[in-house]
Amino acid sequence: MKVPIVISGMLLLVAGVFSFWVSGLDLQTYDYLSLLISIVATTGALISAVFLVYGYLINLSAFKESQKPRVLLQVHNGRAILKPVEQDVHMTEIFYANISAIECKGITLYAQLLNSEKCVDIPDLFSSSLNLPPNDQRTRSFPTKAYLEAHGVPQAVFNDLGRYKLRVGYKYFIMGEKVESFYEYAWDRDMEIWVIA
Repeated sequence: MKVPIVISGMLLLVAGVFSFWVSGLDLQTYDYLSLLISIVATTGALISAVFLVYGYLINLSAFKESQKPRVLLQVHNGRAILKPVEQDVHMTEIFYANISAIECKGITLYAQLLNSEKCVDIPDLFSSSLNLPPNDQRTRSFPTKAYLEAHGVPQAVFNDLGRYKLRVGYKYFIMGEKVESFYEYAWDRDMEIWVIA
């Protein structure tokens, strides 16, 4: 609300300066009053236009916000028996859902392992771009260390997950605006689970 008030103040200042300048001219009273009324009317119209445009921009911003899908993204922990070796392993379960009544088109989901020195993408978890219908929910599960090893993540990374954070995130564009968010999880070495970082 500060912007239209500041612009209105500047318009009033310009109108005051112009009125002062007009008062210094050698005009008859009728001409002077006619100019003064014109200045006041023009200033009032410009101030009204400023508030009108500002209100339009606020409404447009609120409309854009209301059209954004709401995406829920979480990492859960699980256990499973890995075939064919019949070994009990940790499962990373990435749960994602469109919790709004608006379709989320062209969303990109990603997962990375990162620390202060490097960032390693976890490949082939999600399609490069997908559409989430309203109230749709899905889960992408994978055996944590076996998947990382099978998809080219360096052994030094998945053997020491405690040094890395798991970042899961999403991004999409709506009405020319990029919407992006991510969440980070740390590996608890003792319990062998992801916890909120």
